[in-house]
Amino acid sequence: MPSIAKDGSPFEELFGAAAKDAAKASGVIERQRKFSAASLAKTFIFGFLANPDASDEDLAAMAAQVGAEVTPQAVEQRFTPRLVRFFKDLFGKATQIVVGSAKVLAPVLERFTSVIIQDSSTVVLPDDLKAEYPGCGGSHGGGQAAMKLQVEWDLRSGDLAHLQIEAGKSPDGATTRQQARRGPGSLRIADLGYFNLDVFEEMTQAGEYFLSRLQPRTSLRKPDGTPVDLAEWLPQQTGVFWDEPMLIGDAKRLPCRVIAWRLPPEQAARRRQKLRHEYKDTYGTQPSKQRLALCDWTILITNVPPELLTTEEAAILHRARWQIELLFKRWKSLGLIDKLQGSTTVRQMVKVWSRLLAVLVQHWLTVTVAWGDATKSLVKVWRVIQSFVSRIVLAHTDRAQFAAVLNDLRRVIGKTCRRNKRSKPGTFELLNDVTLLDYS
Repeated sequence: MPSIAKDGSPFEELFGAAAKDAAKASGVIERQRKFSAASLAKTFIFGFLANPDASDEDLAAMAAQVGAEVTPQAVEQRFTPRLVRFFKDLFGKATQIVVGSAKVLAPVLERFTSVIIQDSSTVVLPDDLKAEYPGCGGSHGGGQAAMKLQVEWDLRSGDLAHLQIEAGKSPDGATTRQQARRGPGSLRIADLGYFNLDVFEEMTQAGEYFLSRLQPRTSLRKPDGTPVDLAEWLPQQTGVFWDEPMLIGDAKRLPCRVIAWRLPPEQAARRRQKLRHEYKDTYGTQPSKQRLALCDWTILITNVPPELLTTEEAAILHRARWQIELLFKRWKSLGLIDKLQGSTTVRQMVKVWSRLLAVLVQHWLTVTVAWGDATKSLVKVWRVIQSFVSRIVLAHTDRAQFAAVLNDLRRVIGKTCRRNKRSKPGTFELLNDVTLLDYS
């Protein structure tokens, strides 16, 4: 699988053919004077990678490092609708570049051809873009205009297997990625927004695996067809985990495993409180006793056979889905992709697309120099990469020099960036040692 460490080809593609094609389509370079397509892309992407809050002065300083000596005023004049289109087109091309690691994060992941965690995150946009990016119009999912980042992250290689932009108001269950096939032996882990029995059936027929929480209203039956009420059934079970073959759905009756474990009382109480608020806001009623009783449990369904994935491993892999939420958190808190900054919509959108490209490059570098080490804090890795941007800028066009910089970056991360000590092991550590799991 391609990686930046091998030959720098992802950077060469991004700042080479991809930048030229995006510049030609957008018309952003009318007459090449100071800026070329490559130097323009590098100025903004590396500028916001080093400092997501970069000013025009900071961008002018970065321009000088990439060979375009311009003033801050010249940078300011570059904020045009054509520049917005340039970075939007370049982002679309960048998402097609594959950057993964040959190092596998944990042995359990090697049993699958890919382990995709799928989720989305919303970025609120200026209201005058509501025709292009209609939002939900409320606090959930943003305002009148918003874009939704539909992301699939392969935990096996670290690669962002797919990233597409959708309208903010588009529900996760309606994404075209529901019909995407990822190949026999792949595993998809997604939340309830993607729960769909038809999709699960198609995945099973294609030889693909799924792992999901159970939609509470879903019909369950024993293999012999006897209906099962989990609210009554689960309290009768003994042991920490419950793992049984079942048929899900009234019409489909799709064979799968149902895995459940009891939650700590305080966590179950928070779930019940949240559920009551949701029902009151949505339906104006209270949830049923059966629905409230299920808040005591985490309930999963999967078509992965027990000989390929144990009960405890399934629980840990489901917990790993939270990693994509942490990815979004880094993109927003460290990369500022959702910060609308600028006096005009054009300035704001140039920064949105540039910062999206910057966090994508940040992810490529993280996968290249730090993937496969469960002891590392990805937040700390992010900050070390930021401190290396100037060296990366100066060396990335020479393969030998670039390899040396990446080796130095890898060495620094290896000596530092350890996760802070905690009382309980992290998800990556659990993936490598299932015996550390404690759900008692």
